[in-house]
Amino acid sequence: MVSMMEMRETFTAVLYPFLMCAIVGLLSKVKSKEKKTFALIMILAGALELAMALYLLSCDLRGIEIRVFEVSGVGGLGLHFLYTGFRGIFGVLTAFAWFVTALFSYEYMKNDTNVIRYDLYNLLTLGATMGIFYAGDLFTLFFFFEIMSFTSFMWVAHRQTREAFYAAGTYLGIAVAGGMSILMGLFIVYDRLGTLAFDAMYGRAVELMMSGADTTWLFVAAGCMFVGFGAKASAFPVHVWLPDSYTEAPAPATALLSAVLSKTGIFGILLITLDMLPMQGSWGAFILIVGVVTMVVGGVRGVMSANFKTTLAYSSMSQIGFILTGVGMQSLYAEYLMVLSGDLIGSGSETAAEFAKTFGMNMATDGTCLHMLNHALIKLVLFMIAGLIFMHVGSYDLNQVRGFGRRKPFLFVTFLLAAAGVGGIPLLNGYVSKTLLHESIAEYGELLAAAGSSLALSATPAMIKAVEALFLFSGGLTIAYMTKLFVVLFVEKNSDKKVQEAYDAKGEYASLMTKAAIGVCALPIPLIGLLPNLVAEPVAAYGLVRFGLSEQLRHQQEYIHFFSLKNLSGALISITVGAAVYFVVVRFMMLRGLSSNQKGYRDIFPSWLNMEKYVYRVVLYTAVPFVLGIISRILDSFVDILVVLLRKTVYSDRPLPHELSEGNRVTHCIGMSIERVRLLYYAVMRKEYTPKNYAHKLAMKKIDIFENFRIIERSLSFGLFMFCVGLGLTMIYLLMVN
Repeated sequence: MVSMMEMRETFTAVLYPFLMCAIVGLLSKVKSKEKKTFALIMILAGALELAMALYLLSCDLRGIEIRVFEVSGVGGLGLHFLYTGFRGIFGVLTAFAWFVTALFSYEYMKNDTNVIRYDLYNLLTLGATMGIFYAGDLFTLFFFFEIMSFTSFMWVAHRQTREAFYAAGTYLGIAVAGGMSILMGLFIVYDRLGTLAFDAMYGRAVELMMSGADTTWLFVAAGCMFVGFGAKASAFPVHVWLPDSYTEAPAPATALLSAVLSKTGIFGILLITLDMLPMQGSWGAFILIVGVVTMVVGGVRGVMSANFKTTLAYSSMSQIGFILTGVGMQSLYAEYLMVLSGDLIGSGSETAAEFAKTFGMNMATDGTCLHMLNHALIKLVLFMIAGLIFMHVGSYDLNQVRGFGRRKPFLFVTFLLAAAGVGGIPLLNGYVSKTLLHESIAEYGELLAAAGSSLALSATPAMIKAVEALFLFSGGLTIAYMTKLFVVLFVEKNSDKKVQEAYDAKGEYASLMTKAAIGVCALPIPLIGLLPNLVAEPVAAYGLVRFGLSEQLRHQQEYIHFFSLKNLSGALISITVGAAVYFVVVRFMMLRGLSSNQKGYRDIFPSWLNMEKYVYRVVLYTAVPFVLGIISRILDSFVDILVVLLRKTVYSDRPLPHELSEGNRVTHCIGMSIERVRLLYYAVMRKEYTPKNYAHKLAMKKIDIFENFRIIERSLSFGLFMFCVGLGLTMIYLLMVN
């Protein structure tokens, strides 16, 4: 039995950053605003959060499988927290990422302004992110997801430049639209399944499908929520906030955006796919297509960019595409197993685990989990290195940072490990997760080819072959743009000899704390790659993301031989594609003459294909207001016509039987009294008297004052009337839904 203290540990890990935010806020008011002091406080806060996350992990490993805690009364549904292996891994990863970026920020933010404000929002975002990963239902996840969106918005706007505000506006607009879309999906899910709890949704969804009921509304809800979660994950086509936001945010914040916050979107999509729409292959095919498009578009943009940080931003988008591909493959495998077993997995079929053992479900699931983890570690290294370069160069332009990494062995080793790791080079962590994902695609293609047309499935052999080809091609794009960055930093020299000499002379380019932050993130990259069966396998087995399938498949894990010729051939194809793309696109198309004897890099992606500028802003800021303006004018004209019609008929003016008296008795008496006093004064002073008609003036003043009160009265009445109309429509909607 789990003790109450153990049950509360999960909630404490969520609540603690919010409490630290309040403490830091109070200290900033009563203490001198010494940046180093608050930097040390942030490091301590990150260390304590990491200690709590590790404590939860150790408790679970000792046999406490699930810890649940509830905060009743919030939003009517309450907040519910849940602890599983997957949540434990990403809770530790989140705390670890905040701790190492706090170490890195000690040097990076020392000359920055508004550091305390950055720290406050940093702690708020940490608490919200922990709340997402430990959420026990969709409402709790949505509650913290919205907090995270608004607090991380301040990262993007932190510099307070025109470019930062522009990027922050895009980020906030996408976040608000995505949040409203998720909320609409929540309403539909609660109406159809009667619950938002993750541990109950799967069973309810299976019962609904077994009963033969229409599941169209579940797909509608999934589509709504995909918009919000996909936007945070930077999935195509809701990725438009990514390049500017990543470029404008401080490097520690960008590292967290890429390494952790993008995974909250993936987490939401995983829950939709595996808990809400279990074994729905059509949804899996949709996710697979979105994943393929995302990884290809991100890879192409990364190759064509002449900005160091923007290249890494699109690299994050491309790697998210790889992860989404794994999510889609999980759903397709689940559909295949359901069709083959003739029953729904989770409804009592004992053959499902045997099918999973034979086929590639394990590879798709573990590849997804491991690539999420590997990508987070790699992007922490790369974005902190980008921040380190910016500290000394002051720019992310490739022509400016050219040659900075020469004669810097620590920078050379860590960047090479991260670049080769994300490229899927053998003996590094990215190769392990990408091999699992690739083999899951190849295995599924073989299954479809063997089954022929005897099974009604959502994917076809031709589709899977195309996915596999684009998967390997996108791996080649990754190698191409990471080779571009490596050559720019460590092989080529800066076009300005004096600048290159200054770069070479920088012996102390990073503090010990900064090197520790980068090094500790780079260490697992070769460790996972060299020992996949000793390191990657236990991690994947503990953090299974199969939710509904986890109990049946947990002990059915069989790992592949990563260094067999068959599996190495996939990496070899990507390396060959990457070399070809690098020499054709980067060396031939991007390098152009800056002067008579110098060459430099230029961004070759067509500017007119900028979706954010020429699609989203045009639609949201021009087309939608124009259409709504026309509708408003029509409605306004309709009201005017109705008023005129009523004035001509029902409320037409009638002739008065006699003229109304002006003013009232009070205004008449006061006016006449003033007039007589004035007449007496003029008589005493022997001046010519001219009547002023004060009774008329007071009457007009009285009419003016009371008419203003009537206008206010009518406005309030109209406002209350419209409120009542809206309340009535809401009640009608609720009665119809229930």
